[in-house]
Amino acid sequence: MEGRRGFLLGGAGLILGGCFESSCYESNPQQKKFVGDLAAIAKPAMASNNPLAIEDAVKRSLTLAEAIGAFTDWCGTLRTIDGNAQNVAVTIEVGPQISLYAFNDWALAMAGAFADLFSTRSREAPPPGLSEQAVGALKTFRLGQHVQLSGRMGAIAGSGLFDLSRLFGKSDSGNRAFLQSPRFVARIEALSASNKK
Repeated sequence: MEGRRGFLLGGAGLILGGCFESSCYESNPQQKKFVGDLAAIAKPAMASNNPLAIEDAVKRSLTLAEAIGAFTDWCGTLRTIDGNAQNVAVTIEVGPQISLYAFNDWALAMAGAFADLFSTRSREAPPPGLSEQAVGALKTFRLGQHVQLSGRMGAIAGSGLFDLSRLFGKSDSGNRAFLQSPRFVARIEALSASNKK
């Protein structure tokens, strides 16, 4: 009986301890504020069940991301790696269900969830969304690993190559899906392993 009680109490302690452990994205003040501001925009809009409020929240979320510009030493979790060393696309979660997406090839972007965000690609060269250093570092990581990243929000090859206005024509369900798990385009300059949990 004593052993069973000790096991139960120990298990509860682990669960409670996990609840109070800060997440890796909370270690960087700029990143923590960005994640908090996104939640402050999305939660009331979703709770309102008003399509106009939800559409406005999407616009405000994109404006917020655009205002971030450059970021340094953000902590994230590597969720996906697609393509190969020359043509790669990655998704890195930088908050609860909030991801940054970077790619080095239009074909990967067109095949992904961002296909409807991009206007014509005929005027632009393939966008290097990951630096050579970042691609090299990717070879040493595993999916689900915490990484430190630096780069620029919404900048692929240093310029805005996509037309966000096309997002605003989406359905109410599309806008809801965006607010529930926003995914932003980013240029990733540097990646390294993180020891933060």
